[in-house]
Amino acid sequence: MTTRMHHTLRTVRWTVIFVPLVIVGLALGIGARTALLPLLPMKLRMRLGEQHAMQPSSGAANGRNVVFWKSSMIPNFVSPKPGMDPMGMELIPVYRDELSAEKYITLTPAVMQNVGLRTQRVVQTQAEQAVRTMGQVEYAEPLLGDVTLKVDGWVEELLVDFVGQRVERGQPLLRLYSPDLVTAQEEYLITRQMDVRPGGRTELMPRLDTVISAHDKLRLWDVPESEIQEIQRTGKTKKAVTFESPFQGWVIEKHAYQGMHMMPGSVFYRIADFSTVWVYVSIYEYQLAHVRAGQSARLTLPFRLGEVFEGKVIYVYPDVDAKTRQIQVRLEFTNPDLHMKPGMYADVEILDVSPQPQLVVPLDAVIYTGRQKEVDGLARRVGFAYVQIEPGKFEPREVTLGEDVQDGQVRVIDGLKENDMVVVSGQFLLDSERRVKDANLKMLTQTFNESEPTHEHKHQ
Repeated sequence: MTTRMHHTLRTVRWTVIFVPLVIVGLALGIGARTALLPLLPMKLRMRLGEQHAMQPSSGAANGRNVVFWKSSMIPNFVSPKPGMDPMGMELIPVYRDELSAEKYITLTPAVMQNVGLRTQRVVQTQAEQAVRTMGQVEYAEPLLGDVTLKVDGWVEELLVDFVGQRVERGQPLLRLYSPDLVTAQEEYLITRQMDVRPGGRTELMPRLDTVISAHDKLRLWDVPESEIQEIQRTGKTKKAVTFESPFQGWVIEKHAYQGMHMMPGSVFYRIADFSTVWVYVSIYEYQLAHVRAGQSARLTLPFRLGEVFEGKVIYVYPDVDAKTRQIQVRLEFTNPDLHMKPGMYADVEILDVSPQPQLVVPLDAVIYTGRQKEVDGLARRVGFAYVQIEPGKFEPREVTLGEDVQDGQVRVIDGLKENDMVVVSGQFLLDSERRVKDANLKMLTQTFNESEPTHEHKHQ
């Protein structure tokens, strides 16, 4: 009897000890499960038996289907079933008819200030797109001239004797002895002095036709009119005739030397006027749509920082270089101060001004996705911009972009409208929030759709 009582007392004692322990353990396990499951990935939650929480019957209120639950305090904290968030706040339901509002991102004023979030208004303007390239300054071909001879002879005296010398139109260049020129002078003097009349009478009266013929011969050989007048005034031939420059500018080539024999057609000077210069640039095929004759162009020189020269496009060459796949373009610039010298390299901008106002945003307002979309047969970039709907509330929008334009802006084809307030600083925080939201919505919505009974099942 005593032994039986001892066993009974021992059993009661162990029961008193273990039952409370079991109850406490179960309570702790349930609490831990409730607190930790919302923090686990969706697939792991489903493996742990949470799929039933997505059934419409568990989240239906007044005929509205609950897709998931979210925290009112912790952004992007979601759960497939009701419960508490890590801060001890009760989760609130998100209904299927409210999913469209879930695309918005909300930030507190403190967070916006900490990340330096700034916005800027979308505007319409006559955007300028600049094609930037490198150019080389060359002579303007219409202002180049060769000084040649039409008779043979010997250089008696060289009056312009070095390359780079400035010459004016009509300035003496050299003195040339030519037997043909001496003969032509004698013929001119004779025809002016003698006129044989009937009856053997000789008068000092020129015959008009012969005088003009002899005069024209000297002119056609480029003998200056001043030389012809001197021959007429003195009545004597000149051994060496002075030839003058028909152009103004700078001597860039000289092929005449003292005592040299020059043949007809010989080029003894090449003269260039630098008051206007041509600049040759090369552009790529994709830039050809933005370059045409008549467009404005700007040029800057490395040694004259801050000074901008204004010019224009005067010709786009019709062929493409087979090796570089580039097209040559010719520009024209006035050069009154002679700062641009042939052979120089320069930075060039060709400006393509839109005829109609264009919608533009800063480049910083767009986060590119790397995707492209075809618009009017052209591949256009796609990105995301964040529009402020109200203070602290932002909407991500997919935008289709055109070309980059001046002042760090880009043309908007689709996705924004005038006067939208877009985020230009701090949008990477918004973009990370959007990505998390998109991932959660996609996963939870997909799970809900997979677990939702079909119409036939509902009727049964």
